[in-house]
This record gives sequence, C-alpha cells and structure tokens, in this order.
Amino acid sequence: MKHLQRFLKTGVIALVLSTLFLGAGAASAAVPWHIVQANESLWQIARTHEVTIERIKTLNRLTSDTIYTGQKLYLQEAKYHTVQPDESLWIISQTYGTSVDAIRQLNGLNSDNIYPGQKLKVIDGATLSSSAPAPAPAPAPAPSPSPVISRPTPVTNWPSITYVVQYGDTASTIAKKFGVPLNDLLRYNYMEPTDWFDGGRKIAINGYAPRQYAVYPGMDAAPKRIGHLVDWFLDGQYILKRNDVITITDVLTGERIQVKMMGGYNHSDIEPLTTTDTDKLRRLFQWNWTWTPRAVVVYKDGMNIAASLSGMPHSFDTTPNNGVSGHFDVYLLNSEAHGWADPGYVGQHAAQVQKAAGR
Repeated sequence: MKHLQRFLKTGVIALVLSTLFLGAGAASAAVPWHIVQANESLWQIARTHEVTIERIKTLNRLTSDTIYTGQKLYLQEAKYHTVQPDESLWIISQTYGTSVDAIRQLNGLNSDNIYPGQKLKVIDGATLSSSAPAPAPAPAPAPSPSPVISRPTPVTNWPSITYVVQYGDTASTIAKKFGVPLNDLLRYNYMEPTDWFDGGRKIAINGYAPRQYAVYPGMDAAPKRIGHLVDWFLDGQYILKRNDVITITDVLTGERIQVKMMGGYNHSDIEPLTTTDTDKLRRLFQWNWTWTPRAVVVYKDGMNIAASLSGMPHSFDTTPNNGVSGHFDVYLLNSEAHGWADPGYVGQHAAQVQKAAGR
C-alpha cells in the first residue's frame, strides 16, 4: 500500500513539473468542443485540453462521469454579441478574432444582413443560462414619418461634345472656346463658381456629365461605420470639393477625424484639420506612418461614403498648423492613382473600400 501511495504521489509531482517545464508547448490548441474517442475518460479529456472535469460537466450538464464514444463535449462557453448601429459582420468578426463565414454558420445566416439589437453567437461553445440570448423585445412603436428625399435621375451618357482639360485652361477660357455660357458649363459639370478644372480631366460641354447619384444629401442623419459604394468618377469627384471640411470615421475603431479636402482628380487628397486630428491619425496607424490603407467612411452633407485612407503624409501641404507636413490619399470605388503607382497599392485601397461598405 505504501508503495502505491509513493507511486501516485510521485506521478502527480512529475505531472506538475512536466506542465511547468513544458509550458504552453505541451498544451493542445484551444478548441470549442471535443468528440469522445473509444475508451476515453473525462479525466483524459480534461487533461488533454487543460480544463477541469467539473467544468466539462457544467458546460455539458452531465450528472455523472459517464460519457460515450462519439459524444460531443463542449470545452468552453459560447460568446454572444448584440449588434450595434452601423456594425457589419466584418466589424464584429474582427472584434472577436473570427471570420464572417464562421458567424454566418453559427447563426444560420444566409446573407450578411443584420440589424441593431440582434444577438449573434460569435464564438462556438456551450450555451448556459447566463449566456443564452434574451427573448426578442416587443416591436418598438413606428417612428414618425420622415420627409421623403428623392434620388435625382441618373445621367447615363456623355453629351455629344466633351473636352479634356489642358493645363492652364480655366472655366472662362473653355466656355469662350466652345461658345457656351459659363454658368451652363459649370452646371453641366456639377461645379460652383469657386471650383476649377484639373488638367487631364474630361468634362461635358453641351450637356450633363454622367452621374449615378448613388448617394445624395440628407440620406443619413449622422456619420456611420458602414458607407455606400460611390464611384469616384461618376459621383465622388462632384461631392468632395476642394476645401470641404468632412468627417472620416475609422471602420474598425469608430474613431472620427475632421479633415479638409485639399484636391485631387483621380482620388481625394485630404489633410487633418487640427493637431488633435493628426494625433488621432497617428494612433490609427499605430504611431508609424505607412502607405498601407485602412477602411474608413467619409461623411458629408448627410452622405456616408465607403472609402480607404492611407497613412503616409506626402507632397503638397496647405494646412501648416495641423502637426504634419503633407497630405493623405483617400480612395473611393474605382479611384485611381495620380500617374503610375504600384497596382498592389491601388488593389489594397479597393479591398478596404469594400470592407467600408460592409462587404
């Protein structure tokens, strides 16, 4: 009997020392559940996955140590998330370190459509009473009717006469060249008298330039973390005008930054408005300026637009007291680089724009 006691005591000490010396390397990878194999016991499963027998019994509502081959035993408790306004499946997946596909499967979703207040399982595991989704709340009373904002009619084709702006051209010289009223030339190209044409840009002379009107003023009451896909050339360049002050919302963190539109005809060039806004940018890019972009949403005049923001200040600067020299690139759907650029860089922006649209 003494020999047996000494053997058991030595075995326990050896197991403890083995765990201390081997550390994490001896532990199996964390998994949400375990399928019982032939001849396995609760003690073996608990040891393999570094969880207590009592915890396994609690998670699986076992009243004894009896288990059977093929039985599915949960090793962790499920995690749930209540959807917040403006959240997408991509945002939620990034928050919990999982994937959109995994969340869809856990909740039996056939699409990416979710709504505020919806409770989603985000980490697989046992559902105990404390983590079970609460009953759906009673429907809220219908809100008061809001004013109907109609979408302008899209323009699908260029007019019969167009022109590619030459460097040195002005609205006045172009209007005179073609014998059209200056106000009409500006109106056909969705411009104000204070705007000017960029060299190399195609413009309309005797009719309206194409517009999709994917967004229009008053659509949204406040900045969001999901934006609408807006083609830069068919809408974006006419919405984001030189010297506009706009709000940029980072999709992943929700951080909001005030910026000034500096210009740009293939994409938007922006500058942070103040030193506070520059500090926010530095935090977003982890205090290390980089060309690698982030998914953001641009908000202007009640319109939330999916976009991508790079973190590298460069070239011209028109806001001298904001704590950084240079401007930053903001891409919308189908934005292009100024001149030659690495296709990979443009592709990174394109991917982030899709994320900003919740896709």
